[in-house]
Amino acid sequence: MSKPKLQNVAEEAKVSLTTASLALSGKGNISAAVRERVAEAAVKIGYRRRESRLRTESVATGTVTVLLPVDDMWAHIFYFIRPIIVEIERSLVQEGLSLVLLPTFSSSDAEEIVRKILASKAKAVFSIHYGNEKLFRSLEDEGIPVVVVMNNNFQDTLYSVCVDDFQGAYEGCLHLLRLGHTSIGYVDYPRPELPAVVVDRFFGFRKALEEYAVPFSPNLRLTTDLHEREALRAGLRTLFLLSQRPTALFAHDDYFAARVIAELSDLGIHVPADVSIIAPGDVLDYSEPFVPQITTMRINTALMGQISADLIVNRLRRNPEDIHVLKVKQQLVDRGSCRKI
Repeated sequence: MSKPKLQNVAEEAKVSLTTASLALSGKGNISAAVRERVAEAAVKIGYRRRESRLRTESVATGTVTVLLPVDDMWAHIFYFIRPIIVEIERSLVQEGLSLVLLPTFSSSDAEEIVRKILASKAKAVFSIHYGNEKLFRSLEDEGIPVVVVMNNNFQDTLYSVCVDDFQGAYEGCLHLLRLGHTSIGYVDYPRPELPAVVVDRFFGFRKALEEYAVPFSPNLRLTTDLHEREALRAGLRTLFLLSQRPTALFAHDDYFAARVIAELSDLGIHVPADVSIIAPGDVLDYSEPFVPQITTMRINTALMGQISADLIVNRLRRNPEDIHVLKVKQQLVDRGSCRKI
């Protein structure tokens, strides 16, 4: 008979895997009744929570794994996340730890990833963008701390270092409003793997409009697939045929904004002469001469790497019980794609 796992406890207690993990670790806002039910289920099936390696092993040596998404959808952002990896590696080397990159796909088998991590004897794991709660809970249950980076979906249950997407969109929209724009379009694309970022940015954008008492018509929002060029062009054409066409656009990120600028140019609409544009990110390498200069709400990924490394080192040294979530603000970088009207 195989050794009972945390998933078996969750099934026996009729709770989620997350609730079972929090209940047994004493974390989270879990009622006494549920904690007792989970504890009884663990005893019934013979489950024993593994003691954390953090309490028995030195922090001075060992490896730390970074789960790195390599799906096609992430191909364009390696320049963007590279500073995170560089800063994590720089910080951990000072602690005597080595960094190992583990490529992951959205279709990767969670149990296989756990096996690879256990085989490497990793002391901790960072996950950049990639999200799999079952995988993360399995690692935590094995005594391997996890810090999720740039994925807001887990900030209620796991240690996370996130971007303040609401603040970035709010302040980005304020920049347009202060330049005199009152007809502002919003262009984005579906991100089923990161739904929180889509919601937070749109809500931040709307909050700024509400404060300035600027109405927003649903007709001014264009959502299209990231790689569907014809759909994007058709949507932009419709947007600029409105009786009150937008004088500015807020794009979901600057990679998408660059695509928008290219399609607008083909439609005879130029930035910033005909329309201003701003976007969160700094996904693009603006030192390259062929990259359009887009005003952004810059995400400081180097700082995110430093904070992430500090959080892991703190967990390795002290094994704190409370979940910590740290958010990095976005900063305006004016590259001239927005004009005053």
